[in-house]
Amino acid sequence: MLQEGATTFWEQYYPGEEGAARYAMHGRPFGRSLCHAWGASPLYLIGKYYLGVKPTKPGYSEYVVEPALGGLQWIGGKVPTPKGNISVSADTRQIKITTASGKETLRFKRSKTPQAKNGKISSIGNSYYELALEADKTYVVNYNAD
Repeated sequence: MLQEGATTFWEQYYPGEEGAARYAMHGRPFGRSLCHAWGASPLYLIGKYYLGVKPTKPGYSEYVVEPALGGLQWIGGKVPTPKGNISVSADTRQIKITTASGKETLRFKRSKTPQAKNGKISSIGNSYYELALEADKTYVVNYNAD
């Protein structure tokens, strides 16, 4: 969709469609929505699975952050919560998080021991690590590319 010039999420997208066919739907030549409410679900999926921000209690009073690049070189974004934005950026060498209010945990998997500029990283087994986060602070975790 981006290569086609999309600035919103389309109701449907098939890479092979060209010309007016990409706008047709339900027998109407221009029946496809190019700014579709259901199409916003990729934003939720990016926040939950790539940025990895998942509430563990209602209203994000507690949450876990498990960034996953999934083949990307980097990912960055903000997840809005009732208590403020949770900002996450990650690449192959670093994770940076600015927390909102609540009880937060950063969890990630690395084959090499990571270093935190603030906070204490704990090994929880099988190459997984956790860092307890305090509200309204910024944390940076550095690691060598695995």
